Amino acid sequence: MQKITQIGECRPDEEVFVDIARKLNLKVGTEPVEEIYTKQLAPQGITFEEFKKKGFVSAPIRYRKYEEKGFKTGSGKIELASSYMEKLGYDPLPYYEEPPESPISTPDVAAKFPYILITGRRVQYYFASEFRQISSLRKHHPDPLVEINPETARRHNIRDGDWVWIESPRGRIQHKAFLTDGIDPRVVSVEHGWWFPEEKRPEYGVWKSNANVLTSNAPPYDPAMGTYQQRALLCTIYKVTED
Repeated sequence: MQKITQIGECRPDEEVFVDIARKLNLKVGTEPVEEIYTKQLAPQGITFEEFKKKGFVSAPIRYRKYEEKGFKTGSGKIELASSYMEKLGYDPLPYYEEPPESPISTPDVAAKFPYILITGRRVQYYFASEFRQISSLRKHHPDPLVEINPETARRHNIRDGDWVWIESPRGRIQHKAFLTDGIDPRVVSVEHGWWFPEEKRPEYGVWKSNANVLTSNAPPYDPAMGTYQQRALLCTIYKVTED
């Protein structure tokens, strides 16, 4: 793991996490990142400094380890019901719960925003929000794409390749229409993490097509994980016009 070029104040995420933990006077997560890496490499018998010189380490592959120590569950067995979740007071089995914003939960919102919005579709040329600035990758996938069923597209006079507004109660963004039978007519799927290196800094057009404009981090939050709902919301779509 040789250090790559560091530009300006750029730092690894892990170093930022450690700084935050120290500012908050937490009891964990305050040790130097190099110390954490060395602990992780302990089973290999090398330090992080030695690892940087070596460049890579291949751990031996072992099969059927569960026969010796079982699985990493409370019972040591395969659990169809989670004993950990039950111990914490939660339902040990998966169950369905209607999203807080949906045609069923919020029909008044659905009257104006009739489509179910899903976000986060991955693109093979990028990693999350990274690498839009690499021209050899960008030429293969130059624009953000919104997946729309052809039936839905006809309803809004949208053709494949048209620029489309996707609007939610929070805001709106632009994507290019990608028509596919592989998506339900009631659903619209947008890509996440978009920005445009060719646009003006420092924002680089981040709010033009970024799915975060459409999502919400407001409650209700998941009682077990504490997360908010960001991948099943409501939206509407319409064609971008010259005016």
